[in-house]
Amino acid sequence: MMQFQNYKDFFPYTQYRESQETIIKQIERSARNRKNILLSAPNGTGKTIIALSGLLPVAIENDLKIIYLCRTHAQNSRVIRELKKISALLSNNRTEIKINGLSIRGRNEMCLNEMLLDLKAPPRESMSVCSDLRKNRNCKYFLNLLKKKRNVDTPVLISPEILSKPVDADNLIRLCQDKELCPYFLSKFLLADMRVIICNYQWIFNPFIRQSFLKFVGKELEKSIIVIDECHNIIDVATEVNSQKVSPYSLRLCKQDLENIRAPARIQRFVNLLIEHLNKKKQTLHEVEKAIEPAKLLKKLIKKLGYADLNGFQNLVHELHDYSVSIHEEKVAEGKVARDYVGSLAEFWLKWLDTYILDKYFFCYTIQQTEKSRNIYMEIVALDPRETVMPILTSCYASLHLSGTVNPYVYNNLMGLIQSGKSYKGIIADSPFQKSNIKALIIEGVNTKRKNRNESMYRKMIEKIDEVLYCTPANVGIFCASYKVLDALVKNNIREIVRKNNKKLFLEEPGLSASQNAFMVEDFKSMAETSAKGGVLLGVCGGRNSEGEDYPGDYMNAVIIAGFPYHLPTPRINAKINYYDKVFDNQGWNFAYLYPAIQRANQASGRPIRTVNDKGAIIYMDSRFKQKYEWIPSWIQDEIEVVPDRKNSITQNLYPFFSADKN
Repeated sequence: MMQFQNYKDFFPYTQYRESQETIIKQIERSARNRKNILLSAPNGTGKTIIALSGLLPVAIENDLKIIYLCRTHAQNSRVIRELKKISALLSNNRTEIKINGLSIRGRNEMCLNEMLLDLKAPPRESMSVCSDLRKNRNCKYFLNLLKKKRNVDTPVLISPEILSKPVDADNLIRLCQDKELCPYFLSKFLLADMRVIICNYQWIFNPFIRQSFLKFVGKELEKSIIVIDECHNIIDVATEVNSQKVSPYSLRLCKQDLENIRAPARIQRFVNLLIEHLNKKKQTLHEVEKAIEPAKLLKKLIKKLGYADLNGFQNLVHELHDYSVSIHEEKVAEGKVARDYVGSLAEFWLKWLDTYILDKYFFCYTIQQTEKSRNIYMEIVALDPRETVMPILTSCYASLHLSGTVNPYVYNNLMGLIQSGKSYKGIIADSPFQKSNIKALIIEGVNTKRKNRNESMYRKMIEKIDEVLYCTPANVGIFCASYKVLDALVKNNIREIVRKNNKKLFLEEPGLSASQNAFMVEDFKSMAETSAKGGVLLGVCGGRNSEGEDYPGDYMNAVIIAGFPYHLPTPRINAKINYYDKVFDNQGWNFAYLYPAIQRANQASGRPIRTVNDKGAIIYMDSRFKQKYEWIPSWIQDEIEVVPDRKNSITQNLYPFFSADKN
């Protein structure tokens, strides 16, 4: 075992920000003691460099991997940038330590094969299709990569520096495009030689993906430190990967595959019954979501299929699974693309049989309405994130959870940090921001509770928004509690108010593609650099623009949270409330309903304050925030003022805040 000093060998900056060194020491010490660590720290604290500086000495001394999980490509790139600074520091100091790292993406995002890209298949289906293309030698990019790999001693010697320094996925993809090589498998072949691997949450939290990923990494979880950036997202990710659904569309494709191989009539009849059942439900359901009694539906299916008991149905599902293997093998032999609809259906019902008597799962029909169609799904919804998370936290060497908005008490309970068998270390960082740079207001007189949602209330909100726009020198973000609130603001002429204040309106719409949305956001940001008075981005809390995007400097001077962003109390949310009441000492409403809403507001509220030098105003435009202010992050809490419901009271409070820079 090699011995190195400590975090100081890896901190690449000349000085520490306030509290940084203290936090790094705590992380290094806790990682050595193999703890689950939660760092709650606002933007501007430097969480990425804090994490890397504290964990790298532990990883090197114990020959561990650091698997750094992020939500977005931009966050992945941020980790690579900090790693490059650390690598340069080590090189300048002429130490023997070399730090390399690689950011990787999913198959669909790194693949260059046109056939697979055109399918736009979900990850598991893409994996199957990719496997078939490789088996049939139908992917030139993979074949070229294998030729390179056979001709060299190192994993893949395409560019020597790949193994000696941090590399971003974008650079790797560009390199492979030039040489017609597969970037996805090149990244996988490189993983075993990387000290730090930066990737999406799914690589670890999706058990199907994790199994393959760790084989390429060459380490078990026991020899890995897991870092989870923006860790508040994992609560939903952990339940989503443990949930499943089927639709009439997937069932019809399943039926087609079964007919092609002349599967027994009893199996085809089962699929036909499901199609008929869901089509009937689609015609009769008026709700967006309706609970299913899983035991009752199972009993009904068993009876219709003519079985005497559950055993007959179980045998049918296992037989369906066997046929999925046969279908796949036949398609591969014929050189066809093999999307596994039959296997997915079999796994759905195997999951149903394993979970239908458990109260930590909820079963429902869901209606999805679009402008062009009305679709129905039958879902198995996992309610408890601990089922996915705790095995990972128990197995890994240590874990570090990072967030600027997480509530430590709620997160600790929902993730099972203490229950996992490891010791827990919670660190709450002080605010790095100057008080003069933050203005946080709760506005009296507006309340978007359902009974108050009328024309009079929305017009009042727009009058108060007018005051904010008047005071704000450049860009403003308005993130609404829901699309209904957003639509009501548009209907009540928010465009006119925006125009009156010499700003340009940018409207977030549900149907925008990722690229269309990215162009819109860039246009919005560019308004801060023009001679005009900026732009207004109108979106929703919980949307991609209120959580996954940064607006430093004048890109967003002020953010308005328009309404308290509770979700509709659907049957699945009520089921979660009831379940959490049982397992978390009557905390169901707080954990399942209030916390997700306040978390959406907290994420939106942090958009304009991204660095220690940013100056921004946060306006909570719903009086209910006054009763829930203790759920707001402490760095905002300390600055909150309640503004009375009087004309120009916002202007009197906000105008001096922004005009101070002009004096």
